[in-house]
Parts: sequence; C-alpha cells; structure tokens
Amino acid sequence: MSRLANKSSLTWQYTVVIIAMLLFLFPVVWMFLTSLKNQTDAFTTIPKWTFPATLDNYKAVLLERDFLLYLGNSLIVAGVSTVFAVILGSGIAYPYARYKLKGAKDVLTWILTLRIIPPIVTILPIYLLFSKIGLLDSYTGLILMYTFMNIPLTTWLLYGFFKDVPGEIEESALVDGCNRFTAFFRVIFPIIGPGLISAGLLSFIFAWNEFLFANILSGPNVRTAPVGLNEYATPVSVLWGQIAAAGTLIIVPIAIITLILQRKMVSGLTMGAVKG
Repeated sequence: MSRLANKSSLTWQYTVVIIAMLLFLFPVVWMFLTSLKNQTDAFTTIPKWTFPATLDNYKAVLLERDFLLYLGNSLIVAGVSTVFAVILGSGIAYPYARYKLKGAKDVLTWILTLRIIPPIVTILPIYLLFSKIGLLDSYTGLILMYTFMNIPLTTWLLYGFFKDVPGEIEESALVDGCNRFTAFFRVIFPIIGPGLISAGLLSFIFAWNEFLFANILSGPNVRTAPVGLNEYATPVSVLWGQIAAAGTLIIVPIAIITLILQRKMVSGLTMGAVKG
C-alpha cells in the first residue's frame, strides 16, 4: 500500500513538473517557430504549425541591421559589470562574514534595501545625475548602473559562503606562509567557487535582460540588445518575424552559458540555501 502511494505521489510530481516545463517553454518555442516564418505566415489568424521554414528573418537581423552591434554592447556591459559586482560584493561580504564588525547587520540590511527599491522610482534622478556628469549613452554609465544594481545580490549570496568557510582553513594558510591577501585569493576563493559562479551568472543574466535603465540611459552608441528590439516596431507595421529572430538570438548566449555552468550553479545555490 505504501509503495503504491509513493508511486502515485511520484506520478503527480512528474505530471506537475512536465506541465510547468511546458508552460515555461511554450513561449520560447513559439518565438523560435515565428522566427522561421515569413511575414504572411506570422500574421495568419489561425496559427500555423506547419509552414515552409525560412532564414530570411535571421539574415535581415544579422546582415541588414545593427543587431550584432547591440549584442556586442550587451556582452560588454553585462560582462564587465558582472566582474565588478562579484569583486566588490566579495570585498563587502568577506569582512562582515569573517569578523565581528560593529553594525554589520544594519549595513547588510541597508545593502539589501538598495535592491528592493523599484527601478522606476530612481530612474529620473539617475538620468539627471548622469546627464550632468556626461555618462549618458556611454559604456561607463551602464556598467556603473548594473554594478550598483547587482552588488546587493552578490553581497548576500557570497556572505553565506564566506560565513561557512571554517576560520581554521585561513589560519592554516597564514601558518604556511600566506598573508591575508594571498590566503584570500589562493585558499578562500577556490573554496567558494560554486558561490562565485552562481552570483556571477545571476548578475550577468539580470544585466543582459535589463530593459528600463538601458532604454533611458543608452543611445545610438551603446544601445543594448533588449532596447534594439524596439526598432522592429515601426509606425507602419510590426515586424514580428524579425522581432522573434532577434529575441531568439538574445536567448541563445544565456542558454549556452547556463547549460555549461548549470551543475556548478545549482550546487552553489543549494549550498547557499542549506548553509546560509
């Protein structure tokens, strides 16, 4: 009886997982199919599941427009801001996790509130500030913005990992001839590798997909890929096939990176959840 109940429970769990997976994957699959349709098939009243596939939309996006440039801008901005966010987050999290600093809890809570504030509240003063100091439509402006946005995430994720590294390991490294700096980079950093990957990957995804700040703070020089999708909605028509092709190209890098690092990312998030 117990075995039958377990089998029934397992069946329900698989059913829920499969339904959830289909719900999440359907928009992506539909976007990919639309990217392979011509403009007529993409606009049919009754959606077509069988159609002559064409790569014209990808050719138009990659060869006739500047979308490759926008993808390059997104890669630069997301990549550099992720590196800064992880380095600065580590520098903030480590002393608060290792030493009993006065007011540590208050400072960490304040850092967390920076992430809670709705972006729409801060976009106007940030725009005026960047306009005054000449950071609009520049890599520096967007990198600063995304670094600032992701520091709370990296700080709190890495805080749990640093806190769970036994102090004896660092003391052993000091006895073996390391100073505080080399012990931190040669001993502590490799131990929290999964945490660094998790924090870095999440920061990269947030920066890669971000639209609001990129739309307001960027211009023709550093336009990112999500903002570049606006160009396919003209006053005359909406080029759904090309939008779908561009959207598919935006997803591909993130999907590849996630598939390569998924084991370490899941491992890092699980460790943080259990030990943090």
